[in-house]
Amino acid sequence: MPAPPPAPPLGVPFAAEGVDRAAYAALRETCLRHGLLPAFSHGIVLDLAMVAPAAAAALGEVRRLTHQEVRCFGIAEEDFDRAVSVLESVAEAEPVPAPAVPPGCPQSWDLHRRSPREVAREMVRYAFLAGASDLLLDEQAAWMDVAIKRDGRKEIIPPVDKALAPGLLKAFKEICGLSTQTVTVAQSGAASLLVAPGARAELRVEVTPTVHGESLVARVQDRERQLRRMRRLPFTAAEHLRLASACLRQSQGLLLVTGPTGHGKTTTLYACLGQLDPGALNIRTLEDPVEFTVPWITQIPVGEGTGRGFSAGLKSLLRQAPHVILLGEIRDAGAAATCVEAVETGHLILATLHTRDAVGVVARLLDLGLTGRQLAAALRLAIGQRLVRRLCPHCRRLVPPTPGQRRHFEHHRLPVPAALGLPAGCDQCSQRGESGLAPVFEFFAPGESSAVEEALALADRATYRERALRQGWIAGGGSPLVREGLRLAAAGEVAYAEVLRLETDPQAAPNGG
Repeated sequence: MPAPPPAPPLGVPFAAEGVDRAAYAALRETCLRHGLLPAFSHGIVLDLAMVAPAAAAALGEVRRLTHQEVRCFGIAEEDFDRAVSVLESVAEAEPVPAPAVPPGCPQSWDLHRRSPREVAREMVRYAFLAGASDLLLDEQAAWMDVAIKRDGRKEIIPPVDKALAPGLLKAFKEICGLSTQTVTVAQSGAASLLVAPGARAELRVEVTPTVHGESLVARVQDRERQLRRMRRLPFTAAEHLRLASACLRQSQGLLLVTGPTGHGKTTTLYACLGQLDPGALNIRTLEDPVEFTVPWITQIPVGEGTGRGFSAGLKSLLRQAPHVILLGEIRDAGAAATCVEAVETGHLILATLHTRDAVGVVARLLDLGLTGRQLAAALRLAIGQRLVRRLCPHCRRLVPPTPGQRRHFEHHRLPVPAALGLPAGCDQCSQRGESGLAPVFEFFAPGESSAVEEALALADRATYRERALRQGWIAGGGSPLVREGLRLAAAGEVAYAEVLRLETDPQAAPNGG
């Protein structure tokens, strides 16, 4: 079932296309009398678009008629009139459609006739087969929301009755080896479930207490797919492949992948490890938590419950004669300093760092106490990474670029394309207009430019000017994230609006893993 649109603020545009036709047919007289339209109805949840959203009498009547939990938002009276005109004109010509649900999604979870464990497995199976990255269960005051996150968007699926929610959460806890008696303390767990012949869903679960009960977020991963991804680097640009391959051939150095949470940094690092020879190299990882297990790599969890953090774990790991270390994240000055020391003693270190882009790693590492000279000596490559939504190839619409879009391409010294893609919607993409995620990369390799390398060596936190370093990097051939995104837009792979997200909202994360 497609997710309902997020409830807009008062008075935003609304049209007949946003109306749940089946619910409108059932509530037609009430709708016309009170100036309201059902935007989304399923299970115990009903979203109403109302001319007067504060009308208590209207809300009470709808609740009595539907026995649903009503959520409302405001629309203009003119939009209400236009929508009703459309709905009434097609009422005789069109059969009333059934409430839409995503392909393969049950109309309800039927916890009265099946055990909570069976329903939990069905939820995981649906999320896995739908290609979702996460399954989310959130207890509310009168029901439990159930949703998946797919291509970075939250999609609501049938909710669960409040009285049955504790049993379902208990089933998930049992599956993941968590305490079923604890409801006031956050817990983390994991499980592996067979969801189809030859297909297993790997779950990483977080259960957190909330004001209405508990919230469960399950990261859903296809381990076999992840292992296949490790067989090749995710970069398509020839220059990016050259720089990454050259870095991975080094016996020592620091390779960083940076970007917001949920943009695939760890997946990229694992693909880098996949290019190394595990028979000749001692490869070890420190992760919080271990994302997925790899049979030929020694993986060590750190963080809460393990008794060690990244900094202490890295120092211990250096005594185990590793050639290559993957560090889940450089979080503090101790880990940053130990990374540099490890590079100086002949280790190849791969790690993630939370910064806006690749060049931003310099400022962040200076903040963590490293010197410019240390960075110039240790840093081989910093990769900035984002995930953007890919247009559905079956239904994308092509339109000529606007004058503003043309100027954007020209500003980044790129040919202006004859057409740009827009999302449309078809059965192949569940009417979303988008299908999957595309990675966008930028590469900052200080050693590729003597001027950049020299500027980096002289940098210190008091006098560092990121703008000057960035300009020098671009002058030497560096290509920023936005420019790389424009290349994808020119190829018709992503919408131009997705490129703007790279420039204006760096934290807008699809969260695709």
